[in-house]
Amino acid sequence: MAMALRQDVVAAQMQQGECRPVDLVHLSNQTMGDQSLEAEVLGIFLSQAQIYMNLLRASNDQEVLSKTAHSLKGAARGIGAFELANKAATIEENPFSCKGDLEKELNLALAYIKGIIH
Repeated sequence: MAMALRQDVVAAQMQQGECRPVDLVHLSNQTMGDQSLEAEVLGIFLSQAQIYMNLLRASNDQEVLSKTAHSLKGAARGIGAFELANKAATIEENPFSCKGDLEKELNLALAYIKGIIH
């Protein structure tokens, strides 16, 4: 039997309504289980993500949009917000595509993070 890819697992979880905006297992692996470090990383992500979204909203420059989306994509992958990273990748590749999906996913991730660190 073939091994499921992470994206396949996430897609199945989304269909079943079981997908969380941040993969805490991934984050724990990144921080070697250090919960205070996880909270610190998530706090940094909260502030950085808002800055990136403000830049994406305010700019009409293709290069700025692409670079900002790239930065958000990397930050999202780092904490395990893979669906957010996918939405950012779409903007990175096509800077003038709809930012609404990205903003919606970002808001989900931010609300989730705020709920677990505050």
